[in-house]
Amino acid sequence: MRAVVLALTLALVASQHVNFAPEFAASKTYEYKYEALLLGGLPEEGLARAGVKVISKVLISAVAENTYLLKLVDPEIFEYSGVWPKDNFVPAAKLTSALAAQLSTPIKFEYANGVVGKVFAPTAVSETVLNVHRGILNILQLNIKKTQNVYELQEAGAQGVCKTHYVISEDAKAERIHLTKTKDLNNCQERIMKDFGLAYTEKCVECQQRGKALRGAAAYSYIMKPTATGALIMEATVTELHQFTPFNEMTGAAQMEAKQMLTFVEIKKT
Repeated sequence: MRAVVLALTLALVASQHVNFAPEFAASKTYEYKYEALLLGGLPEEGLARAGVKVISKVLISAVAENTYLLKLVDPEIFEYSGVWPKDNFVPAAKLTSALAAQLSTPIKFEYANGVVGKVFAPTAVSETVLNVHRGILNILQLNIKKTQNVYELQEAGAQGVCKTHYVISEDAKAERIHLTKTKDLNNCQERIMKDFGLAYTEKCVECQQRGKALRGAAAYSYIMKPTATGALIMEATVTELHQFTPFNEMTGAAQMEAKQMLTFVEIKKT
C-alpha cells in the first residue's frame, strides 16, 4: 500500500514540474516583434536625456540540433536628444542605412534547455551591432529548475555571472506560465564591464565600502505557453537600470535605463 501511495505521489510531483524551458522546433521559423530602448541622463523629468531605440522583426529558426539562426528583418533605428519626456524619438535614417547590411546579417547561436551557448557571427558584423543580438539572446537565457518554483543562482548573461532570483507560476486554465526573474548587478562573480577615460584616477577602497559609485539591477517578466516538449515565449519585458554617483550625491545620480520587449507574432514553416 505504501509503495502505491509513493508511486502516486511521485507521479503527481512529476506532472506539476513539466519542462518550462523555451524550445524552438525544427523546420519552423518563429517570428517576434522586438523593441529596445536605451536612455541616459538624470532621473528627474524635465531634464535633458539622450538615447536610441531599435524596432525590428526577429526570426529564429533551427539549423541543427541545439543550433539556431537569429535574423533581424526591417530594422529601424531612432534617436533621442531632448527634454524627457516631452520630446519624441526621431528616425535616424542615415544610421539605419549605414548599419542595414550588418543588422540584417543573421547570426548563429547554441541553445539548449533555455541556456545560450556560443554565439557565431561574421567578421563584417561590428561589436555594436552584435550587442543588439546579445541583448535579444539575453532575453532567451532562462535557467529553469524542474523541481523548484522559487530559487536563486549565479546566472551567466550579457552583464556577467550575477545573482538571479526566479519565481515561476503556472496558470493551468489559461495555459500560461508566468515567470519573473531579477538580477542584482552589484552581486556578481564575474562582471562584464569596460572602464575608459579614467587614466588619471585612483580607486578608493574605503569609498566603495561606504557605498558603491556604480549600482545596477535588472528585472525580467515572461508569459509563456506550455507545449508538449517545452515552452513558447509569448511575451517578454526587460528593464535594466544603472546608476552612477561619482561623488556620492543622494539625489544626483546619473542613470542609464534600458528596456526591451519581445512579442510573439507567428510560427512559419522554414
